[in-house]
Amino acid sequence: MEHRLTLIRVLTECTERAEHEPMSLGEALDSLKTSAFALSTVLLCLPFLQPLTLGPLSSAGGLVLTSLGWQLLRGRERMWLPNKIYEIKPSTKLWERLLGLCQWLIRMLAKITRERLTSWVDGRFGERFCGSLIAIGGLLLVIPAPILPFNNTLPALGMLFAAIALLERDGLMVLVSIFWLIATVVYFAAFFYALIFLGAEATEWFKTLVPGWFS
Repeated sequence: MEHRLTLIRVLTECTERAEHEPMSLGEALDSLKTSAFALSTVLLCLPFLQPLTLGPLSSAGGLVLTSLGWQLLRGRERMWLPNKIYEIKPSTKLWERLLGLCQWLIRMLAKITRERLTSWVDGRFGERFCGSLIAIGGLLLVIPAPILPFNNTLPALGMLFAAIALLERDGLMVLVSIFWLIATVVYFAAFFYALIFLGAEATEWFKTLVPGWFS
C-alpha cells in the first residue's frame, strides 16, 4: 500500500509541476526512479494485447521492452533513454492525460492485486528477476511471425504481469508472468515445428482455421 501511495504522490507532483512549467519526459521518469521501468512496461504492453500482429511496430516495441528489462537486470536506478527522447517536453494537456492514465491504471491494478510473496519482488533480487522476465518477453515479441495470431499477446502478457508484480509488490504475478512466457515458447515452438516439417501445407491449414484474419 505504501509503495502504491508513494507512486501516486509522485505522479500527482509531476502533473502539478507540468501545469506551471515545461517538463521533459526524462525528468518525469527520473522522479519515478525504478518504478519508471515497471510503469513504462505496463503502458508499452497495452497496444500488444490485441491478437493481431502490428508488423514492424512489434519488433520496435520488443526491442524497447527488452532494453527496459535489461536495464532493470543490470541494476540501473534510472531509466536510460536517448537524449532526443529524454529531452522531449510534451504539452501540459498531454502530460495531464498521460499522468492521469497512469494514476487510473495504478488504482485499477490495486483492485486485482495485493502484497504477497514479496521476497520474489523486493530488493535487487526482485528487480533482476522481473527485469529478466521483461527482457525475455521483449525478445519473444521481436520474433517475426506475421501469420500467427496472438504472437504479440502472449509475450505482452508475460511482460505485463512481471511489471505488475514490481509495481504492486505481488509475487504471485511473477508466477503468472512465468506461465505466459512458457506458454509463448511452447506456442512458437509448435508453430515453427509445423512450418519446418509441413511447410506450405501447415500455412494453408492454419489459414483455414482462421480465414477471416487473412482476408
